[in-house]
Amino acid sequence: MSADAVVVKDLVKEYRIYPGSFARLKEALSFGRTKCHTAFRALDGVSFSIPHGRALGIIGENGAGKSTLLKVLAGTTLPTSGSYALHGSVASLLELGTGFHSEFTGRDNIFLAAQVLGFSLKEVKARVDEIVAFAELGAYIDQPVRTYSSGMVMRLGFAVATAIDPDVLIIDEILAVGDLYFQKKCVDRIFSFRNGGKSILFCSHSLYDVRQICDEVIWIRDGKVAMHGTPADVTVAYANYERALSADSTRLAMGHEMLTGPGRPTLQGIRLLKETHQGLQPLEDSIVPGVDVVVEMDFQLPTSSQPVHLGLGIFRNDNILVISLFSHLAGVEAVLDRGSYRCRLRMPGFPLCGGEYHVVGYLIDETFVHAYDTRTIDRPLLVSNPENLPGMLACQHEFQIQRRDAAPCTSPTSP
Repeated sequence: MSADAVVVKDLVKEYRIYPGSFARLKEALSFGRTKCHTAFRALDGVSFSIPHGRALGIIGENGAGKSTLLKVLAGTTLPTSGSYALHGSVASLLELGTGFHSEFTGRDNIFLAAQVLGFSLKEVKARVDEIVAFAELGAYIDQPVRTYSSGMVMRLGFAVATAIDPDVLIIDEILAVGDLYFQKKCVDRIFSFRNGGKSILFCSHSLYDVRQICDEVIWIRDGKVAMHGTPADVTVAYANYERALSADSTRLAMGHEMLTGPGRPTLQGIRLLKETHQGLQPLEDSIVPGVDVVVEMDFQLPTSSQPVHLGLGIFRNDNILVISLFSHLAGVEAVLDRGSYRCRLRMPGFPLCGGEYHVVGYLIDETFVHAYDTRTIDRPLLVSNPENLPGMLACQHEFQIQRRDAAPCTSPTSP
């Protein structure tokens, strides 16, 4: 048996785009001598492999080439160049209702679709009860498929495709339809397949599903593999890319109007540090939640007549304010005297989960409304989430599980 269940090498899929039907006819009648089309590459040199028993996630924007890649691997369209190999039996769920006849009942379509997938009539009869039980369509199993909702079609399609116990399962956004109960059944079966040594290609816009199901992820962008790596790294990079499409890092004002004029206090520098046993050290390019972070701000008051408070804003990459901290709310008196100062703001057990953030320092007046000066750290703060935990904040917490007839069982506090 091959070491890899799926091997894709330099895959290219090119489409011809014609301005109209006459142009297509004109090119055909010229036997290719007159070119009336423009070429569009939906896939451009895609390469990857999937070992047996592993799940590969595929993410990317609409139109990036994800579905085209899956259609090529499922055999529903041919590549322009390159090669691919799938070792073992293959089942695919690319579009709801593919292969179903709308006038046939659900039960009839089980026989139709299963035989198309390679079952003999005897094998279908042996498994039809299992398929019907998994789909949980009740009396609707003997009604025409045209009367089904999209979720019911998904139930039937998933039940048939997975009943053949394929070596490679290809799924394209199928979990986006249906109720949560059946989605859980689907995910449980996907995990069962993977644990049984089967291989899975899973395409979804749900980054959470991708992180939980997949062992590796590729990000398709403009028909090419933009990134290939662990689910945590690739999904964070893709989420940051999506946020950056509509984000403007120059608009991190936190609602404070800037004061102007001579003699105003100024922020001269802001930097990120970490607290270690050896003292303060520069913060790495990427950190994990729970690190003791220190923000150091240098500022100057040119006169002694302006009360100054300090603030800190941490913004997600789409300019959503995640954390705001102010010295006056921490009980720190305003700075009044002329001179140069250094402020160290300690954040033990840094609480943010995976993502890319911008850190902005503020000098604020006594009304806490206007800002004298702001300064953004020149590089984003990258937080990796090795445990793939959902959410934005990893807050300090404590679980208590108690029986009525016993003493409480308390977990240690964790970030």
